Amino acid sequence: MSRPVVSVVILTLNAGREFEELLRRVSGQRGEFEVEMVVVDSGSTDGTVELARRYGATVHRIRKEEFNHGATRNLGISLSSGEYVALLVQDALPLDESWLAAMVENLERDERVAGVYGRQLARPDASAFTRALLGSLATASVERREQFAGDPERYGSLPPAKRRRLAAFDNVSSCIRRSVWERFPFDRTDFGEDIRWGKRVVEAGYKLVYEPRSAVYHSHERGAMYDLRRYYVNQRVLMELFGLRPVSNLARLLVAIPRSTLYLYRLLRRNEEAAAAGALLLLAAAARYAATSQLGNYLGVKSAALARLSPRLYGRLHGFLSRGI
Repeated sequence: MSRPVVSVVILTLNAGREFEELLRRVSGQRGEFEVEMVVVDSGSTDGTVELARRYGATVHRIRKEEFNHGATRNLGISLSSGEYVALLVQDALPLDESWLAAMVENLERDERVAGVYGRQLARPDASAFTRALLGSLATASVERREQFAGDPERYGSLPPAKRRRLAAFDNVSSCIRRSVWERFPFDRTDFGEDIRWGKRVVEAGYKLVYEPRSAVYHSHERGAMYDLRRYYVNQRVLMELFGLRPVSNLARLLVAIPRSTLYLYRLLRRNEEAAAAGALLLLAAAARYAATSQLGNYLGVKSAALARLSPRLYGRLHGFLSRGI
């Protein structure tokens, strides 16, 4: 019998000098399966396409303006042939040769598992602040998690925060079952295609699994404006899907900023590398991140009311805050 095919779909745009290492590591994955690589490129000019082809990837090119987080992933999956399809961003570097097998094992073991997502580690050159922040996230945990509600009625009866946790999914590094994707393709959306998909499949009675044995290096050094924008678009998704509004008015914003600052400061103090920078620098870093993230949440909540009151002003604000995310 021939070994099953597992496809790896990678979306690219000028993937840069480290892309070859990603391709090398994907090509070197070990497991009882054949690995197929599909690259959907959005207009690279730096040799990304040629490099992908040298490593045996099937490459499909689209115009930059055609890119969409959900629709472009659907396109990549439609061009692949695997029973299971791994989704990987161009700057997520598999930690070892078992990155793919660790996800596939979960899908093979339980047919109710619709998708698996993996652990994210800070890159070796990441700043102390980035390491501390990334290390506090759910996708940094060393504990495996199964996310299962049982049936649509039970899922719908859960509190919003619980429904959000059960729907969590992350396409930085994931692997999905093709037969489930055929029922539930990704939504055409500019942000949050993964958690939207996670919600739909959990509502339908499937499981999602967080598998920390499947790990990638993935981190960025972002500025305040990026943080503001990301929290703005993320809050809009959480409000739409789960009705979550943690910073729903100005009073809550004024409480959320110092509370978040204190949490982040304590988090940084526990990191020896970060703590060496000194208390004032840690406090400043924590306050900057807290202010931009919580303001982004607040603006995300208020955007719906602004759209009703002043569509023109909303259009300008939304265009500015959703740019580049």
